Amino acid sequence: MSQFFKSITSQSFDVKFGQVGSWIAAVAVLGMGMYKLTKLPLSETELFFGVLLVLTVTLLMVLMGLILPLTYGKANDSIG
Repeated sequence: MSQFFKSITSQSFDVKFGQVGSWIAAVAVLGMGMYKLTKLPLSETELFFGVLLVLTVTLLMVLMGLILPLTYGKANDSIG
């Protein structure tokens, strides 16, 4: 069915866009999360788990950006 539709962008552009987007989102989550944690009246335990949560989500987004080019390579191998 995909043969009837013309692609607007190339797969390599989509991968780069997604990669850069996930890295920008990671920096935004890290910055806003840490800013918000400093503004809340938290106990030491709450602060620890808050920082842990923010760092976990940030690391997940960074890893998604690193894995995206690998999925592009696998998709091209299976097509060709």
